This record gives sequence, C-alpha cells and structure tokens, in this order.
Amino acid sequence: MSALLLKQQGYQVIGLTLKTWHLHPERYKQELEKASSLARELGIEHSILDISRSFKKEVVDYFCEEYQTGRTPNPCNRCNPIIKWPWLIKKADKLNCSLVATGHYVQKEKEGGKWYIKKGADHSKDQSYFLWNLNQEILERAIFPLGNLTKNEVRKMAVASGLKETADKPESMGVCFLGGTNYRDFLLQKQENSELPIRKGEIVDETGTKLGTHPGLAFFTVGQKKGLGLTDKAYFVKQMEPETHKIIVSKSATLSTSTLNLYDYHLTPALTPHQKYRVDIRVRGIDKVPSLPGAITVYKNSLKVDFDDEAWGITPGQSIVFYINDRVIGGGIVRS
Repeated sequence: MSALLLKQQGYQVIGLTLKTWHLHPERYKQELEKASSLARELGIEHSILDISRSFKKEVVDYFCEEYQTGRTPNPCNRCNPIIKWPWLIKKADKLNCSLVATGHYVQKEKEGGKWYIKKGADHSKDQSYFLWNLNQEILERAIFPLGNLTKNEVRKMAVASGLKETADKPESMGVCFLGGTNYRDFLLQKQENSELPIRKGEIVDETGTKLGTHPGLAFFTVGQKKGLGLTDKAYFVKQMEPETHKIIVSKSATLSTSTLNLYDYHLTPALTPHQKYRVDIRVRGIDKVPSLPGAITVYKNSLKVDFDDEAWGITPGQSIVFYINDRVIGGGIVRS
C-alpha cells in the first residue's frame, strides 16, 4: 500500500524485497513470490535482494546467543539499524533512488536540524518503538506513507484499489524469521542439531539452596513460573546468572524497578549532562502495554532512567525507548 500510494502521488516507484534467513524456507519462498506477483499487478519494477547470510549472522545468531546467556533479545531493534535499513539504502544508491519507503506505522519530523521518528497516527498500531536507533543519514532518506493513516483506513483503501487479498491478510506477529514457531521450540531444535551449545544448570533459591535443575537459561525469562519443574509452584524466576548457569527463584522478591542505568543507548537531541528530562518511557513494543512516565539523565558513560512508578519485569537485553510529545528522542538496551 505504501508503494501504491506513492505511485498515485507521482513518485517513480521501484519495489525491493529483502530475502532474509527463514526457519521455513518453502513457506517463505511463497511469500517472496507473492511480493513479486503483487508488484507486477501494480506495474512496479521489482527485485529480490538476498541478504540471508548477513541476516543469519547479525540477527538470528544474536537472537540465539542472547537467549543462551539469559537475556531477552529484540531482533527488530537489532535488524533495523545494522541490516534492513543499510541494505535498503545501499540498493537505493545503486538504483539512483533518493528515498526509501516502508510500510511502518510511524511519522517523522524535523526540528533543530535533526530528524525524529514520531508515533504513527494510529497509536494502536504504532511501530516507533522498533526504530529508536536509526541514524540521521537513514532518517534523512526514509519516508513512511502510512504514518498518518489508521490500519482500518489502509485496509479499506486496499479493497477500493482491488487488492482484497492484501486487505484481508492477517497481521504479522512475533519474530519474522520463525514464521509462527515458538522461540523455545526453535532453540530446542538448534540444540538437538548440535548448532547451539545450551548448558544445563541448577535452580536455586535466594539462599543458594539447590531446588532442582534446568535444561538451559535460553528456555526461561525473568518472572516465569510455569515449566520450572519444581514441586512448589509458588516459585518464579527472579534472576539468571550466565556465569554460573544458575536460575535463582523466589516466592516473594519484587520484580519491579524504579531506576535503570543504560550503557548502550542512542539519543537524537544533545541533552545537557546531569539535567533531568521528563519523558514517556516505553518498555515493550506490544500495543497494549502503555508508556510509563519518568525522567532520564545523561552522565559521562551512562544514561539513568527514573520511573515515576515502578516498572515490572524488565529483563536484560530488552529495549527501553523515550518519547517527548509522541516523538522518539532515543532509547537504550538493558544490561544484566
């Protein structure tokens, strides 16, 4: 629909599909063929660029390694700045294309000589959380034709344009390269194929007393209660120790936090050090999880996040994104 809207607005449009690594190659091949077929239907030149090797190394392997060490990865936040957008820009340069358009439900705006990602008009489908770490060179050339529309409006436009199959297509949810497969099943498959050396370990309580064993940190997350294999079902995962491969469980520990220190972060505006800035904080990319009010302060080598009310279940590896008036001003990744 982004391509069709741009074409209707008088742009010369060239279609590009990035072929990534996929767990279900035959099913994925059909999706690639659909993209080519749709481009032909719209009268748009189209090509497929195979980036599967780079994607496998930088996204899939990262995804596995993060879970293996007890962290919760966000593959989209990894892919966008180092795989998807750089490859799109590189191909655009070869084709002499000045702009790169995607179907993200986001907007962008410029202030003080800098571009900012802004939430899409349809807040229920907003995807700005996944684009917090794009640099200025990318944002300069990025356009988002669907950003000022709602999902329902786009579906109606697709039907009106004779693209009912596109309009009726279900939303893509979850990790793109897994194709609906549960990530734990994927990791287990890789372990069974000797592709991922997941180590077993002990489950201990807060005093260090052994309560049981686990098949690997990769299969657990902070806050998890099910699947621990313990007689006492009141325990939940409090912490994971990649150095010792131990899972620490508790019945009463709080999983809430009021303060975070981020070391891997990106900010668009140059914020004054040691000064607090009021922001809305998004801790997950799920539509139904609301932003949390708080403040951020920049120090020499870190960024401090203070929540007005405690945030629950934040885990190492996940992205924290900051907003001022629906505008993304930056974000960071939680360390262990």
